Amino acid sequence: MNEAQEISVHVNNWYSTYHLHLANIGMRLGYGREETKDAIHQFFLDLLEKKVDPASIDNPQAYLSVAFKRKLIDLHRSASRQKMINYSDLPDFQTSPSVQETIEQIQASTELIANIRKAYFNLPARCRNVIYLKFFEGLTTEQIAERTGLSKRSVYNNLFEGVKLLRADLQAVSPKMEFGVIISLLGLCLVNGIV
Repeated sequence: MNEAQEISVHVNNWYSTYHLHLANIGMRLGYGREETKDAIHQFFLDLLEKKVDPASIDNPQAYLSVAFKRKLIDLHRSASRQKMINYSDLPDFQTSPSVQETIEQIQASTELIANIRKAYFNLPARCRNVIYLKFFEGLTTEQIAERTGLSKRSVYNNLFEGVKLLRADLQAVSPKMEFGVIISLLGLCLVNGIV
C-alpha cells in the first residue's frame, strides 16, 4: 500500500470513529445539523488534500477536535464578512438588455416588423439575395459565391451595401437600436417567414 492509500485509510477510520464527536462540537457551537454535516465532510476532504501524516499525530481525537473548531471559526468569519457587505452601498449597475430580451420585447411590435419588411424589400434584389443566404441560411461568403455565381468580392460588396442600407433605414426609425439587434430581428423575421 502506498503512502496516499495509507493516509486515505487512516482518514476514513478517523471519520468512522470521530464524526459523531465532531458533530457534537459543531452543534454546541450553534451550527445546524446539515451545516455541521457539510462542514465535517469538507473537513475530512481537506485532511485528505493536505496529506496529513497519521503517524505524526499521537492523540487523533484532540487533533481533530482542535482542527475542526478552527475550521468552524474560519467558516463563521467568512460568513460574517459576507454579511458585513452592505449591498445597498454598492452602485447600481445598469445592464443593457440582451439581444434575446430585446427581441422578445420588440417581437410584438407590428410597426417594427413592418419597418423591417419595408427596409428589406427596399434593398436591391442582389443585396436582398446575399443577405438572405448569409443570415437565413448561414452560408459563408465562399458558399454564397458558389451558389449565386458571383465572385467573392461581389458577394462581400453586396452584403456590405445591403447591411449599410438596412442599418440606415432601420436606425432612422429606431435610432437607439444596435445593429446586432437589427440583424437578429431580420433573421427572426426571415426564419418565421414574416419578411
